[in-house]
Amino acid sequence: MSKIVRSVRAPLILAIVLLGATPVLAADATPARVDSSQPTAIVYPPTAQVAGEQGTVIVDVFVGTNGKVSRYAIAKSSGFDDLDNAALESVMNWHYVPASRDGDTVGDWAQVNVVYKLPN
Repeated sequence: MSKIVRSVRAPLILAIVLLGATPVLAADATPARVDSSQPTAIVYPPTAQVAGEQGTVIVDVFVGTNGKVSRYAIAKSSGFDDLDNAALESVMNWHYVPASRDGDTVGDWAQVNVVYKLPN
């Protein structure tokens, strides 16, 4: 899968970020997750807002031992290409806490939901 790289000069709008389902882990294991102590700005393309596009993008990310995403895939599309691409751009710029097992930091997959909702 190729990495999507593009420049967005649109203003950042906060949207809802939810962690997806977490696999069942042993008592001495923690899953990879978004670092909630860091900002999680979401790119919401102005053209998508004007067009009234809303939806949820579910993204699978592989978080390495350094907390950086090295692989990603859209698990569920919003139905809009521009929102899907913006979600990928957003999650690639977030900070993550890597998974751990038996006290060791390990790379693992996490799932994040990026919800785009227009203000009322």
